[in-house]
Amino acid sequence: MRILLTACILSVVGLAAALADDSQKKGSDADDAFMTGIRKLGVMSGQAYACTKEGDQQKIGQGAIDLATQVSLHFGLQAAFVYSASFGYGTGHDFDHATCSQAIDDFKALQAKYLGR
Repeated sequence: MRILLTACILSVVGLAAALADDSQKKGSDADDAFMTGIRKLGVMSGQAYACTKEGDQQKIGQGAIDLATQVSLHFGLQAAFVYSASFGYGTGHDFDHATCSQAIDDFKALQAKYLGR
């Protein structure tokens, strides 16, 4: 009985120490720099969509959905939601359309790197 009580106390102490750890994991939704990067990718993807001719927007939209799927698989649903919301922001806010060619090129590079397209 004494051994069981000691084991339980040690487990609680170990769990408390693990939960008290304030260090952030890199590449997770707890990392502000990582989430800022996800937001920037989403906005850039949205701008690429807004810059594309109406007939080709479905292709860009499907690419953005595929990228959001990869984000969710590798980094979790919160990161995928942030990417998707940022995509919406990128399509709906005013921006300098002189940067359209760069946004489209960057989006194509993203697809090539992460989707093999």
